[in-house]
Parts: sequence; C-alpha cells; structure tokens
Amino acid sequence: MHVRLYGNDWRALGWQSRGTQVQRFEVLADIGALSETRVLDVGCGLGDLYGYLCARHIWVTYTGYDLVPEMVERARRRYPETRFVVRDVLQGLGDEPFDYILSSGAFNIDFGDNLPAIQRLLHEMYDACTRGVAINFLSITDPRRDPIFYLYDPHAMQAFCQTFCPHVQVRQDYLPNDFTLYLYRET
Repeated sequence: MHVRLYGNDWRALGWQSRGTQVQRFEVLADIGALSETRVLDVGCGLGDLYGYLCARHIWVTYTGYDLVPEMVERARRRYPETRFVVRDVLQGLGDEPFDYILSSGAFNIDFGDNLPAIQRLLHEMYDACTRGVAINFLSITDPRRDPIFYLYDPHAMQAFCQTFCPHVQVRQDYLPNDFTLYLYRET
C-alpha cells in the first residue's frame, strides 16, 4: 500500500504529481459556490480535497468517505475538526443529504466491473445531492493503456448521465487524458 511508503503525501494516492492533483481539485471546485454548503468527498483518501478547500478559504461542512481504514485514520489525524468515514460507496452512500458530492480519481483503478458499478453510483450520487455532483475520470484518449487503470469514454458517460440528469456538462480542458462530469440539480 502506497500510504505505508509515502505517508501523508500525494504519492500515497497514486497521483502523477501534487500539481495534477491540485488541477483536478480546482476543476471539481468550479462546479459552483461551495462556501457554506454540505460537501461529500467520495474516495477522500487522506483528506487532501478538504485541505485544498480550507487553504482557499472555502469553508464547508465536509464529510469524506473512503474504503481504506488506514487512509481514513490518517485523514482524521490530519483534520480532526471534520468528519471521515470508512465506507464502501459501491455498497451505498447512505441516507445523509449533501449539497455537493465530489470525487477525484477514486474510480480509476480497474476493479473488474467499473462501468456498471460507476453508473449505479453516479445515479445514487445525483439522488443524494441538492445542488450537484462533480467527478473526474481517466479518458479513453490516454494512449498509455496501463492495465491497472480503467479508462472511461467521456461522451458515453455524459450520454448515460443525461438519462437521469437534464443538466450535464463535461470538462476536458485542464489535463490531457482526463475529464470531469458536472451533474447539476438546476441550471
């Protein structure tokens, strides 16, 4: 596990660089006015998104979900003022409502049935938010084709989301081979 090797560092999460992690966070935060809202971070890792928001004085009521107990424990130690929960979101998000649900890179590893699992989760994320969902993925445009990663088709993902969300946008203007979906409750 990378967290044992790198500790509370962006490399523990498998990011290419701290800079690319921050670029993804910037795009996620562009979904709307996050200040003074309830935000769920799906696949929160070490809580870096929360740290990013705080550093920019974007004060939110934050909850982070992650599957890995060691990550959650480290996030709790780093940011004891907020809430981190061990949860397998593929088994459900629970009943708590959030204004925004954000997710950065949590579903890029190929776990076998990515597409149907993520489609179910996207629908559930949309149902659990009052304002919007922002989630990023690796794109099929990536020429590297590393078998550890699952690459998503941005147009197919947008078309799927439009079956239940009337206001879907795709951002592909920030990193090559990466895209972010915005699902809005209202325009």
